[in-house]
Amino acid sequence: MGQRNADSVNVEGNTVLGNAEALERLAAQGRDHLSDLSAEEERPRRRAAIDGFFKYAQLLREAASGARPARYSFKLEFPDGRWDLLEQELPTEPRVGDLVWFDGEPWQILGHETVARRPSAANPHQFLACAPAT
Repeated sequence: MGQRNADSVNVEGNTVLGNAEALERLAAQGRDHLSDLSAEEERPRRRAAIDGFFKYAQLLREAASGARPARYSFKLEFPDGRWDLLEQELPTEPRVGDLVWFDGEPWQILGHETVARRPSAANPHQFLACAPAT
């Protein structure tokens, strides 16, 4: 009989999804403590490792969902005030705080943004606003 890891988290009957959420929480804690590192040269290496954990958690989520991917629109908001609109196909809609990757760089979801269409505002554009993950 298989042995279950005692650290597995079961989310609505899905251990893989629970593990993805636990991994995301731990990676977020690691990201929050990057500034505590005394060796400046250690930060980029540790940040890259943490980004790898977030990517792996995203893969776990995709595997756990079994859902058909959908296209989502993203507004990438740069620190200097510029912005760009991109689309990406994902198995589930990202939530506030989640990370998504564009051109190999992590972006954090800030929230939903609605922009009225012209000439009729009946069906507004829906975007997920993102900022570069730090």
